Amino acid sequence: MVDFEYNGRTKEYSQGYIRKSKNSRTSIIKFPTRYHQPEKGAETVEFYLFDPKEKPAGLLVLLHGLGTTNVPFLLWMASRLANAGIRTVLPVLPGNFTRTADGSVSGKDFFDRDVDHATKFWEHSAVDVFSIIDFLKDRGLWLENSHLFGFCLGGMLAVMISAIRKEFRKTYLMTVGGEMATLLWYSPTLAYFRRSVEDFPEADWNIGRRDDMLRDYETDMERLAGFETVRQMQESDIHPYLKIDPIAYARFVDTKSIVFIEARFDKALPKRSRRLLWEALGRPRRYVVPMGHVTWLPFQFIIAKFILGSMGVKAFRKKLKLLKKLKPEEQSRFAG
Repeated sequence: MVDFEYNGRTKEYSQGYIRKSKNSRTSIIKFPTRYHQPEKGAETVEFYLFDPKEKPAGLLVLLHGLGTTNVPFLLWMASRLANAGIRTVLPVLPGNFTRTADGSVSGKDFFDRDVDHATKFWEHSAVDVFSIIDFLKDRGLWLENSHLFGFCLGGMLAVMISAIRKEFRKTYLMTVGGEMATLLWYSPTLAYFRRSVEDFPEADWNIGRRDDMLRDYETDMERLAGFETVRQMQESDIHPYLKIDPIAYARFVDTKSIVFIEARFDKALPKRSRRLLWEALGRPRRYVVPMGHVTWLPFQFIIAKFILGSMGVKAFRKKLKLLKKLKPEEQSRFAG
């Protein structure tokens, strides 16, 4: 059974400032995870806090995508949003970037031939985000005008978070898909998963052969409408990968709170996975941008401006010029 429960609140933590500018300052905060069985290397919660020097007009939690290369881009985006008046929080999800599990590769563990192993990282990610929300509330940093943004993996997680806790006014999903069976067997990004299946006997993986998984998955998705609560779905006997699939959580999310941003030339996510998630979410407001799955990242200032407008940040219009196009030398500014 999938378990997003945890106990206790964070009392001890460390905070260090890593950058100060005219309009904002950036710190990194760390504390022990509340997740009950973290992998070695992922035991410590890490998140970046970008705080405007003026009174913030809102708060945005940014959830990054799979792996490492996209994180510096979103750190840059977070710094510009803070300069424009938004308190911005960027958690490092367990299994990625500086929290890669010992002996693993950044992002790899979320899609594994052993679904029990993969489930741990989805559980751990949700628990960490919830505990960060608690941390911000306990220290008076939470704001009523709080929004959530998720890219790829972060967007999938954002759907789950929005289904369980109604903390955010809006949730922005950037190039996100669902239906794990399709992603695992057909997404070019997850070719490493298919190679791992080929390299190991079936006894070493517990998801079923491709055709069997696709058939069982489609049957189980038809059962989702019968679950009245998230907990009931998690405790059911549907395919274990479906229990960590945003499609299974979508019906528990307020459609009006979702903004769905799709990349027209997305090669990483099959069209079917994008369409099914959008439909499962109740067909929320959708924008299609003429970009690819990752080629939007250097132009994220466009998305940042859109978010500012959606959050109703009118008092900082003069600062929108700070959201300029990303320079090559700035792409890796935070990477070290």
